[in-house]
Amino acid sequence: MSSKCRPILFALSIVLGTAPVLAWASTPFLNRDTLLPAAPVMAPATTTHTYSENSAEAPIAAPLPENTQNLDKVIAVVNDNIITSMQLEQRVSAVRARLQTQDPNAMPPEDILHRQVLQQMILQDIELQIAHRAGIKVDKGTLDQAISNLAQANHLTPDQLRQALTNQGQSWEQFTNDLKDRILVDRLMQQEVESRVHIGPDEVKTFAQQLKEMGGVSFDLQQIFIPLPDNPTPDAVSAARREAGQARDRVVAGESFTRLAAQVSSGHDALQGGRIGWVKAGELPPSVTQTLLQLKAGEISPVIPGPTGFHIFKLLDVKHEQPTVTEVKTAMIVLRAGNSLQLQEAEARAQDIQQALQSGTRFSELARNYSQDTSTAAGGGEMGWVAPGQLPDSLERTLVTLQPGGVSSPIREGDAIYILHSQAQRQQPVEEKQIMAAARMQLYNRIVHERMDEWQRRIRDGAYVEILEPGLRSSDA
Repeated sequence: MSSKCRPILFALSIVLGTAPVLAWASTPFLNRDTLLPAAPVMAPATTTHTYSENSAEAPIAAPLPENTQNLDKVIAVVNDNIITSMQLEQRVSAVRARLQTQDPNAMPPEDILHRQVLQQMILQDIELQIAHRAGIKVDKGTLDQAISNLAQANHLTPDQLRQALTNQGQSWEQFTNDLKDRILVDRLMQQEVESRVHIGPDEVKTFAQQLKEMGGVSFDLQQIFIPLPDNPTPDAVSAARREAGQARDRVVAGESFTRLAAQVSSGHDALQGGRIGWVKAGELPPSVTQTLLQLKAGEISPVIPGPTGFHIFKLLDVKHEQPTVTEVKTAMIVLRAGNSLQLQEAEARAQDIQQALQSGTRFSELARNYSQDTSTAAGGGEMGWVAPGQLPDSLERTLVTLQPGGVSSPIREGDAIYILHSQAQRQQPVEEKQIMAAARMQLYNRIVHERMDEWQRRIRDGAYVEILEPGLRSSDA
């Protein structure tokens, strides 16, 4: 891919507000952990009553805001928010442009494209509403650091990124607003899903043995996902299974998997033609891994049931390599925060450090001046090559997803605040002592993915959603 094309695809990937990157997904220009550290867990939001469009308790009339006469046509109501036709068309235009760049033959019919994009917008709107009710905020320092990391990942400075977007007719204000929304949702998911995943030592030990047996197997995948409703009845399960079977039959008969995924899949990757990318075998459910190991490149899996729906995979490629782990050449700044006063001082100092980084001050200089870690401060925060298991989980998960050159937002861990700097990455053969750490990380990724799907389905079913345009309703609505 040429450097001239790269910013275009990058800009679209942000504007689309694609779903968070999890264990089954790969996005070339945006990984949410590149942007964010684990956020502190906040108090639960006050319970509010929202209803599904199919709920008998939902209000008869949609609760339209009073100022709709000043807006373009309202096409959907999401709790007490609205989505307008102009908003939908802007998002559809961005999706259409990206699909045409990637694979013109994968473009779904316009009516299906509009319905798919609207469903993504509805889910994102619900997530943002929950994040706002929970009091989650994004400060300027975090947003600036996210912009810097994204620019760095695309070999640009923040100013060059801004100019590239301007040259494409993109609004910088809209871009930063969309990015801020992404960060809000990511922090919400960390609070609601990731922080609640706890893995016992026996689970890790069992999985570590499986990991040894699977070796370095990875799969390059596409998928079509047919979801189940929350608390599905036997009839609903049968209907979803039948729909998945019909989709598989169409692919086996010669229909384009990419095009069909964009039309019928409900996966986060649907509008990427179902493309997931490379996934380690250990990050997939055992039933999926065992099925994929029996396929050859280019073959289609049978319908595979999962906890939230039915999957159909196309195996694009498979790699059998020596098992490796990612080591990161790392520097860090540590600010101690043993009590509430120290925490306030450390948070203020962390914001000052972020601003200095944005202004071009070298990380090593800031580490020597401000880091309170006696073992690394004098050396500019240098830690050398960090292998799995050497850092607490929250720090490790952020570190391994930073692009080389990227800097994390401040991370609260124990009685300190950390700022991490990824300098380089390398793949090293797995040593026996690292198997447990690698197993814990892959098992965590698998569980988070499954829980995330369940959580998103639950909040979608629990929201009051009314689509006012009949042509934009799904076939089962």
